Amino acid sequence: MMHLIATVPIFLFLSWLARVTETLVLNTIQKEQLEKQAIEAELYYLKSQINPHFLFNTLNNIHTLVYKQAPAAPEAVMQLASLMRYMIYESNAATVPLAREMDYLRDYVSLQQLRYKNSPVVDLQIAGDTASCFVAPLLFIHLLENAYKHSPARLEPGDLKVSVEVKEDALAFSVQNPIAKKSANPLEEPGGIGLPNVRKRLALLYPEQHTLTIQNTADTFTVNLTIHGLHAPAYERQAYLLHH
Repeated sequence: MMHLIATVPIFLFLSWLARVTETLVLNTIQKEQLEKQAIEAELYYLKSQINPHFLFNTLNNIHTLVYKQAPAAPEAVMQLASLMRYMIYESNAATVPLAREMDYLRDYVSLQQLRYKNSPVVDLQIAGDTASCFVAPLLFIHLLENAYKHSPARLEPGDLKVSVEVKEDALAFSVQNPIAKKSANPLEEPGGIGLPNVRKRLALLYPEQHTLTIQNTADTFTVNLTIHGLHAPAYERQAYLLHH
């Protein structure tokens, strides 16, 4: 009898410990789920902030081409359709092939070129195996938008330099633009998104996996981004191909 009485407190203690442990585990799981949801919501918000002025300007440029019956009008319409398709549908994926992201940048550059009468103002260089490298979608567009925004109104051929290079599992992206004289500080973007958006997304998507450096001289503004560990597993590449 005394033995039974002695075991009751132990049993009660173990029961209490089990309940406390279960509560802690459930709270931890719930906290992790809430943090994950918060990160996903933040990423969605940041990714959705694409500059609408570009779309309106592009539509106006295409309208002018159509009005003038310019031969470039049909190609411009197809490029805008490809760009919108990528933004609305394909960018919902967590990652996309780097090659597809580069197609998106090419379409963007081609449509921006409608503003200029001279030869292509962007010198875009791509090297390495972009097909086997997967990145978060719409990762570079704000850097390119920033380059256009803070460049002089008149650009010479090749003034904007964009480089993308894949080495093993690392990606190096850089964009350089001449600084417009009226733009004293390229980092100041009233009402804009630009670099703060990129910094937030990189911190959420690639913590301790990337470096972002900025070089600001009297004449040029350069952004260099390096991300490591981007080669996707075979099953991820297959999943992307099945859905696209």
